[in-house]
Amino acid sequence: MPNFFKKLCATFAGMLLCFNIQLAAAQTVPSVPDAEILIGQSCQLTGPLAALSTETRQGANLYFDYINANGGIRGRKIRVIALDDAYDPKKAAENTRTLIDQEKVLALFQYAGTPPSLAALPMVEEAGVPFIAPFTGSDALRKKFSRYVFNIKAGYSAELAAMVKQLAAVGITKVAVAYLNNSFGTGGLASLKESAKLHGVSLTAESPIEVDGSKMDLAVETIGKSLPQAIIVVSAGKPSINFVDAYLKAGYRSTFYMLSVISNTQLVAALGERARGIVISQVVPSPWNQGISVSREFQGLAVKQGIKEYTFSQMEGFISAKFLVEALRRAGSKPTRESLIRGLETINAVDFGGYGVEISSTQHSSGKFVDLLILGQQGKFTR
Repeated sequence: MPNFFKKLCATFAGMLLCFNIQLAAAQTVPSVPDAEILIGQSCQLTGPLAALSTETRQGANLYFDYINANGGIRGRKIRVIALDDAYDPKKAAENTRTLIDQEKVLALFQYAGTPPSLAALPMVEEAGVPFIAPFTGSDALRKKFSRYVFNIKAGYSAELAAMVKQLAAVGITKVAVAYLNNSFGTGGLASLKESAKLHGVSLTAESPIEVDGSKMDLAVETIGKSLPQAIIVVSAGKPSINFVDAYLKAGYRSTFYMLSVISNTQLVAALGERARGIVISQVVPSPWNQGISVSREFQGLAVKQGIKEYTFSQMEGFISAKFLVEALRRAGSKPTRESLIRGLETINAVDFGGYGVEISSTQHSSGKFVDLLILGQQGKFTR
């Protein structure tokens, strides 16, 4: 009899231990509540890059609002919790911890900028949170595979390679580079040097641009005195515009090449007719292209919300939202972070209305589309 009770107690203790382990595991893997799906975002609601975040969020919200108005995902509405990091990596890290630990978000979406995204990465890896469609083309988020990071657009190295290739093709060999003085700019500079060497293009001068706009005169002078035929600006948002404005006001002239992380409306508003001739790489289809179904869909929803001015950043946010929604639909009736990752990895060769995405369990970076467009009269793009 004593042996029987000992065995019974041991069995009960084992069952209790097993239950506690399962309970603890369940508590560390948030699932979707009945009413809504929580998605976290750290972006620039203030600061020099706020306009870009506004545009990408506007595009994404167009699609999320449409989905929510039509029943959501299996009856659950999508709610994005957006926190301001003002392009400060330290603040982005704090936001990420808040979103993961306190808000218990299912995934992180459209983090804006390279430094904020890189600051979030250690916590993403630690907690196993899907990090979906960040608004950056950084190679640091592409070259090393991460089970939790999903990119759906071409990286900066592809954009810069397209610029250098075109410059070499038309016989321009003296090129200067102005780059943002952080991980975004220095990473782009390294990629640019590789492409320039490959295509026989000489970088006559290079100068950092500060995010706060300080030392702009020095950057202008350093590049201007080399008299480059073209200037590639490895920067984003307002710092890019401020550099072009200062360079032209100093009396210098050149052809400017800019990355996709620039707002065409911002450029034209700040520079007016001086924006004519600026070449901008784009990594998503044109929001004005009636020949592509995703553009028609975007325009239809934009008109309903009274949006009259379109930008490529809005379109990127819109396509990114479509990608996330598709993954949520594939994540099961009660999505968890793990089931969402599995859903993301099944988006193989999916056509989002003229924009293809190819993701698998071994490939988390998609996007080969790069187009070079020129700003013409009244801020209209031409080839």
